[in-house]
Amino acid sequence: MTSRPALPAILGAGSLVFAVSAVALLLAPSSLADLLGLTSSADVTWTLRLMGAVLIALSGQMFLVRRGDERTVRSAAIVMVIGGGLMTIVTFLAPGEWTPLRVAYAVFGTAFCAAYVIALLMQKTRTP
Repeated sequence: MTSRPALPAILGAGSLVFAVSAVALLLAPSSLADLLGLTSSADVTWTLRLMGAVLIALSGQMFLVRRGDERTVRSAAIVMVIGGGLMTIVTFLAPGEWTPLRVAYAVFGTAFCAAYVIALLMQKTRTP
């Protein structure tokens, strides 16, 4: 049995998490800023809305590419290790208080990065 189904499943789950986050970022950026322990301002609100728009695009791409061939899915997973890893690092370094939502984002980001890395390593060791 190969780990091939793992990467598409991780991309699909990550797509769902990003889509939900994107909707919240677009519709209620000030509330989300407060829940993340950030000081809400016009600049922060605009930045969070922009992040929501970017996450819509990323979520859609992740959802679509999960059905690609093995090389495409593997490449997308590598991109997500880098991009998701950077977003997780930024979550840890963001100014403001640590709130339950910020902890949840950090945990989800770390878990997704670890899942991608483990699935990629398992796939590599099983591929002839």
